Amino acid sequence: MRLPRPTTLEIDLDAAASNVRAVRQMVGAQRKIFAVVKADGYGHGAAELGAVFVANGADALGVADLGEGIRLRRRGITAPVLVYPNSLPEAAPEAIAHRLTPALVDLDSARAYSEAATAPCDVFVKIDVGLERLGVPAEQAVKTVAAMLELPHLRLAGLCAHPHAPSGADPAYPEWQTRRFTAVVDELEARGVKVPTRLLASSPFVLKFPQTYLNAVDPGRMLYGITMADETSRLPLRPTLRALTTRVIALKELTPRERFAELA
Repeated sequence: MRLPRPTTLEIDLDAAASNVRAVRQMVGAQRKIFAVVKADGYGHGAAELGAVFVANGADALGVADLGEGIRLRRRGITAPVLVYPNSLPEAAPEAIAHRLTPALVDLDSARAYSEAATAPCDVFVKIDVGLERLGVPAEQAVKTVAAMLELPHLRLAGLCAHPHAPSGADPAYPEWQTRRFTAVVDELEARGVKVPTRLLASSPFVLKFPQTYLNAVDPGRMLYGITMADETSRLPLRPTLRALTTRVIALKELTPRERFAELA
């Protein structure tokens, strides 16, 4: 039930559709698009925007935690949903029950999913290539992934990373991070481990460094028409936030020099 409120956001769904189609033109038909709808779709409405993104070319959605993924399922979203690392091992049964794909970062979580699964369970493994967030350090990734895949039921759906996006257009640092990632992919495949999806490029990389696309991208804010000062889109992106509207709900008369809390 929607309760009436005096303040509302007006969201342009046509702009959202146009933006994901623009990303498709940028990255090509052969690459997967994981449209990011974390933080309730950056405040725009994850289920509503997620449905638009999938209907207009996105292959999957990305969320920040298990709760966001479950809410998408409850709103009728059936597309694949990748849950970025933020869920504790004990969340594995719920993630599996709601057909959510976890991004694993350690063996404890991998064991939890292995024990909770009764059939093949697709998982991603997140590699830390330089941002020093959650992720398996690149130097340990091959050994860790191999150990995960020795566990029953686990099936590697892909590797992902969230590289650090520098300001400016110098490609040296992004390319260094990309090489760290692809080195893990290459060594795994040399050992006979297939890596179906290689997911590296988020919005700043999609906009500035096409050499980092690999075979999948996960744009976030650019899908909502949000870009930074040093970013230029090759195709027009439209703001999905059309308006913030409200109305006056009360008036008060104050006498001259009456004190009031100006920061209230």
